[in-house]
Amino acid sequence: MEAPMHRLIPLALILGLLFGCGPKKMSPADIATEKKAIESLVSNFWKMYEEKNLLSNPLSSAGDILIFGTDSAEVFRTVPQWETEIKNDWELFQTLNVGDLRNVSTLVANDGELGSIVCELPADMTVGGQVTHSLFRFAAAVRKEKGEWRFVHGMIAVATVGQSSAELVAKMKATPVKK
Repeated sequence: MEAPMHRLIPLALILGLLFGCGPKKMSPADIATEKKAIESLVSNFWKMYEEKNLLSNPLSSAGDILIFGTDSAEVFRTVPQWETEIKNDWELFQTLNVGDLRNVSTLVANDGELGSIVCELPADMTVGGQVTHSLFRFAAAVRKEKGEWRFVHGMIAVATVGQSSAELVAKMKATPVKK
């Protein structure tokens, strides 16, 4: 029993739509290009921050941002909140020099619409006349909007020196217990 041809046409159309209209998987070369674009977004953001230049807003326009700063009070859910904090930082720093990204891990979703990055950046800053050498640790989720990557979520931490659990345990063991 063979099915009449006219019954197979709707099935072929449905299968064609299901398989032809699904998300396209990106090639390895396209993924590498998008990773570089995300890394450029981060590098350009830190260059903008260093130069005290807010000409380009790197945040998502979708309204669902969440950025954590280095202090527990620094929680930003809107662009104006974030811009105010950036301007406060600029008043605080007399100088700021941010180095190149290092220890970078960048991911891009197969459809090329979402990504994430985790990295470190050395930074030298002058606050109150005192120079401080720091290491910023930065993590962000990004979304592609109108062909450009934008930050959706982010977090920055300033890494300590000499305060790892291994170093603290070694100090604790070296210090006699007082009775």
